[in-house]
Amino acid sequence: MPGPEISFGIHLPTRSLRGGEPEPPTPELLNQMVDSAKDAGFSSIWVTDHIVFFDPWLDCMLLLASIAGRAKERDMAIATGVMGLPLRHPVAMAQSFATLDILCGGNLIVGVGEGSTRSDFDALGIPFDQRRKILNDGIVAMRALLSEQNVTHQGEFYSFENVRIAPASIQKPGPPIWISSWGSPAGMRRVAQLGDGWVASALHSTPEEFGEAKWLLSGALLSASKDPNTFPHAVDTMFMYMDEDGDRARAIAGPIIGRSSGSPFDPESGHYLVGNGDECLRLLARWIDAGARPVCVWPVLDPVGQVRKFGEEVISRL
Repeated sequence: MPGPEISFGIHLPTRSLRGGEPEPPTPELLNQMVDSAKDAGFSSIWVTDHIVFFDPWLDCMLLLASIAGRAKERDMAIATGVMGLPLRHPVAMAQSFATLDILCGGNLIVGVGEGSTRSDFDALGIPFDQRRKILNDGIVAMRALLSEQNVTHQGEFYSFENVRIAPASIQKPGPPIWISSWGSPAGMRRVAQLGDGWVASALHSTPEEFGEAKWLLSGALLSASKDPNTFPHAVDTMFMYMDEDGDRARAIAGPIIGRSSGSPFDPESGHYLVGNGDECLRLLARWIDAGARPVCVWPVLDPVGQVRKFGEEVISRL
C-alpha cells in the first residue's frame, strides 16, 4: 500500500450509538481523544451532523468548538464531516465557520452536504425535496461570505445585501469547502463545480463503489478545469472496532453497527473496519487502493482505547 499520502481522521462521538457508550462524552474525554489521536498518527478530528434523529445526537458545531483549542495546540485539522447546510442559514454558518477557523488556528475543513434525513427538515419546516437546490444556493452564498467583504447575494432561497462577516477566518480567501456525495453523477458534478474536496460515506459506499464514483468525479473535475490529482477524496463515517481476537471484535461491534446502520452487519463488505490488526489492514487496503484520502474512522466503543489501538496496529504498519 502507498504510504506518505495516506492520512487519517477520527470521528468524535456526536451520536449515541445503540449498544455503544451509555453516556455522552465529557469534555475530558474529548480532549483525551484529540491527544490520543495526535500521538497515534491521526491528522484530523471530524464530526457528523443531525438535529432530530432516531438516536440522540450532540450539536456538531458546539462539539467541534469544544476541542478546537486543543486541536490547535496539537496541530490537528478539524472538520465537519459533514454538516447539513440546508438546515441552517448561510450567513449564520459563515460566522460560525469563520469563528471555528480562528479557534483552531486556521486549520478548518468545512464539510457540507444536502442532508439525508427527512425528520431534520420536517422539524425545522424546510422542504426536504428542495434540499439539493437549497444546498447549491447556500454553498455559493457561504463561500462569498467567507472570502469577500460586503457581500450581496440574490439566490433562489437566500437573499441579503451588503453583509460582512467579521472577524474573518484565518485561512485566505477562506476555509476549504468539501462537499459530500454518495456517488451519483449529479452529486459528483456538484462536488466538482462548487467544492474544494469530496467527502464520501463508508456507511453508504463500498470501496469499489467509491472507486467508480471517483472516476465520475475525475471527469467532472476536468470539465470544471480542476486537477483530479490534487483534489481531496475523503471517506468518513467508517465504523471501527479492533481486538486482537477478530471474532471477538465482530461479536462486540457487529450488533452495535447493525442497529445503528439499519442493515445486517457484513464484516467483509468494506463498509466498516472491524477485526484484528491484519484483518483491518486488509479491509483498509481496498479503500486506499480506491484512492481514499483521508480515511476517517468512527470507534463504536471505547474511543480513546480504540484510537490508540488503531495507531499501534494499523497506522504504524503503513
